[in-house]
Amino acid sequence: MSTTLYDPAITDLTPPPLVQARDDAIFRRSALLITRRGWCQGQGLLYVGSPHDPQAASLAGALAWAATGDAESCGAGVRAALAAVRARLDPHNSAFFSDWELVCAWNDTPARTRQQTIALLQSCRYPTLPLPRRGYRLEG
Repeated sequence: MSTTLYDPAITDLTPPPLVQARDDAIFRRSALLITRRGWCQGQGLLYVGSPHDPQAASLAGALAWAATGDAESCGAGVRAALAAVRARLDPHNSAFFSDWELVCAWNDTPARTRQQTIALLQSCRYPTLPLPRRGYRLEG
């Protein structure tokens, strides 16, 4: 029997039934998913594998999975997590995109790396701290 990423005895990643907008556990679980399973890019691609047991995930897919246990979900917890990430990427709310579109576009930028994605998720846990390096926020 294989172990899934949800096994609380091993990883303690089971999404809670209710998620607060700034619940740092979402960002911790998202970063852990991408660290352990992998990261993917490409035209809004959310995950590789099952939506309930992704083998790799984009930034949006990892947030959705961490908030709900389903990488295809877009409930209130997912929207809150996307809004928190948007606040880090676009602090002046100047981009003419929805939160979902902005997160997908940032994830799919050709020069983006898995490490940058993990660092962004970790920085969302502590929103008062500056982002780690240049190239994270939208510019122009």
